Amino acid sequence: MLTASEINAFVENGYIIRQNALSETDIQTYRNAIDRILHKCRVEGLHANHLRYIDGERDDIWGVNNIFHPSIREQALVNALAHPEILDVIEALIGKRLRYHLCTLLVSAERKPYHINWHRDSAPDGEVPRETLLSRLRSHVQLNGALYDDETLYIVPGSHRRELTDAERTVLQQTPKAAMPNQLTVKLEPGDIVFYNSSLLHKGYNIAGAKRQTLHYAVVVAPPQTKPANPESPTSQEWLNEPTFLDRLPPRLKPLFDNWLKYG
Repeated sequence: MLTASEINAFVENGYIIRQNALSETDIQTYRNAIDRILHKCRVEGLHANHLRYIDGERDDIWGVNNIFHPSIREQALVNALAHPEILDVIEALIGKRLRYHLCTLLVSAERKPYHINWHRDSAPDGEVPRETLLSRLRSHVQLNGALYDDETLYIVPGSHRRELTDAERTVLQQTPKAAMPNQLTVKLEPGDIVFYNSSLLHKGYNIAGAKRQTLHYAVVVAPPQTKPANPESPTSQEWLNEPTFLDRLPPRLKPLFDNWLKYG
């Protein structure tokens, strides 16, 4: 599915964009599911502890975490992780021994824009040793799947392979929302998906009036089979342990969640 040049681009630049990965039917199915989730969160008041609030104020949201929770779960969005244009790409980038990590929605706020600081996911201040960064080049994949035109993600290509420059450090420490040297706006049309390394310097900026619904999923390489299993089921997302959830997983997702249950 992926060419050698695409895989090399992911390793070297930290991201690739797959255009028209989702069909019109996929897009409408996922939009409908997200509309139902947002109604539950914004109107019915469900799932409040899992929402991403703007500036910490509980009057507007820009994301919904843990979307597989039974209070809001939509089977279409579970199945989306097994979509060949998603899972086949992830396997080509980092291998077939995978573990679930997260599934989230990123959406436009209703009343005001949001703008989050430049960061690396593993280190908000961006300070990570080069050796650690190089060890993570093919350890995980994070993706944004756009259901509307989306120019929200800003990245610094190649920054996942090195420590901060002095100029980058100055922005992070003094003006963490300002323009970053060599920044790139990731421009997606409905159905496009960007697959990227979360150690890239990146930020999110959704301007007022720009409608956004984006699938935000992440998968990591599972530990080696020689690693002892965790004797207890993980408790951070205990709803993923439930037979009612596990029994309805698409067959291709079962190993990802088996590894979640095995290793936590």
